[in-house]
Parts: sequence; structure tokens; C-alpha cells
Amino acid sequence: MQEQQRVLDLTRSYNLRELGGYQTVDGKSVKWHKLLRSGSLNALTATDIEDLLNYGVAYDVDFRSRHEIKVAPDPFDDNQLTYHRLSVFPFTDQADTPKKPAKKGLMRLFGKKEAATPERSSMDRMYQQLVTDSHAQAAYRDLFTVLLNNHDTNGAVLYHCSAGKDRTGVATFLILSALGVDWETIVADYVLSNEVLGLSSATPTRISSNDSQVASMNAKSITQANLELVRDTINQEYGNIENYLSKAMALKPEEIKQLKEDYLE
Repeated sequence: MQEQQRVLDLTRSYNLRELGGYQTVDGKSVKWHKLLRSGSLNALTATDIEDLLNYGVAYDVDFRSRHEIKVAPDPFDDNQLTYHRLSVFPFTDQADTPKKPAKKGLMRLFGKKEAATPERSSMDRMYQQLVTDSHAQAAYRDLFTVLLNNHDTNGAVLYHCSAGKDRTGVATFLILSALGVDWETIVADYVLSNEVLGLSSATPTRISSNDSQVASMNAKSITQANLELVRDTINQEYGNIENYLSKAMALKPEEIKQLKEDYLE
């Protein structure tokens, strides 16, 4: 893989991208070889794995549900890096001990059935819950713990879901916001998934999933409006992103400072 390349071109990777080089509002930039976002990793070849390890990947953060992971686990060995399963969706990680049969897929995410309207689609509700639901917040909070633990090392944190655009897209919004990257850059990185995955083309990349609704979500293109809804929901519930990072993500000022020291230059 080339140095300072935005989209990392491996044989069997999906939407694997660097966050290095993004500018902050105070003139700094995100370090290269420190933060990687991606879609599914289960199809990586042995050469792909070697390339990622040589690139410096030390942590693999998996946002997928237990149900998704069981069928398509990440291919790394325990001695190659540190793996964290931080399932974002609040319904999938509760399937071990329910008294009633658990509903499969995204259906459980939305709770009671509610007719979608032009003003509030099922995807809208999902994006809102990604930043308000307590289980989703806990997953993203644990992501920041991983980032903070990657201190005084040269290792990179790679985090991913299935397509690397929705769960991962919100995670990237939170990370870049904490680092002080401007809104326009965050949006540009978010919608880049459409181009990388060809979601607006006649031949989009097909990322399969054992969850039919996740597979359907994977095939949908994303727009700036999705991320604006996340931002607006945070502003409505918490006042601003700074309050969200402090209260929902439990990040102390000194931890924000450490993140900037570790991931900016």
C-alpha cells in the first residue's frame, strides 16, 4: 500500500480508508497510519492481512452485531492485533438471554412499528438512535477508550462495520469532531463512501450480510442530510457536539487533549 493514500487498495477490502491528512480548524492535521475506517474485513487475503499489519494496524474495532460476526468473523489471529467487538446496534447484542424470541435485524432497532413518512424514514430513525440509544453510545464510548489506550505507540486503530458507511460513518464523525476537524471536511469524508462503493453507479459494490436488512442498508447511498440529522439530533438533545462528547462519550478535557496529542501533528 502506498504512503499517504486516502483509499487503501487491498485485494479483498471494502471501503478501507485513511483519515490521515485531514486538517483541523487550528491548523493541525490528522496523523497518517493512526486511524483507518473500513467495511467488512472477513474476505481479506493472507497478503491483505500482512499488508495491514505492516501498515501498523494494532487494534481492530468491530461494530457489527454478534449475529453478523458469527457468520463472517474478522480473519486476524489473536497474536496479530487486539480485537474489540463493540456492537453498535442495541438489539443484536442482547440475543443471549431474552425470555422471548429476539427479533432479527434492524427491526428491533426501531422498537414499536412506526410507519415511515417522507419526513422520517426508517433510516432517519436509525441515524438518530445511533447517537441517542444508550447501547450505541456505549459502543462509541468504548471506541474512544480504545483510541486513548493507543497512547505512546505507533499503532493504528482500524474500526469497521459491514459497508463502512453508516455505523462507521457516525464513528468517524465523532472522532473527527473530537479532534477539531471542520464540518465540511467531515461531510466530504462521510459521502466519499458513495464513490468508493459505487453506490450511485449502475454497478455498486455488493456487500453481503446474513442480516437481510443490514444487506439492504449496505446498498443504500448516503447523503449529507444523513449526517446533518445526526448533528441536529445531538444539538437538540445535548446542545452541541462538545457537550455530547463530554456527557454521552464521557470524555474529560484532558482526554480530548490526549487524543489531539496522539492523533494530530
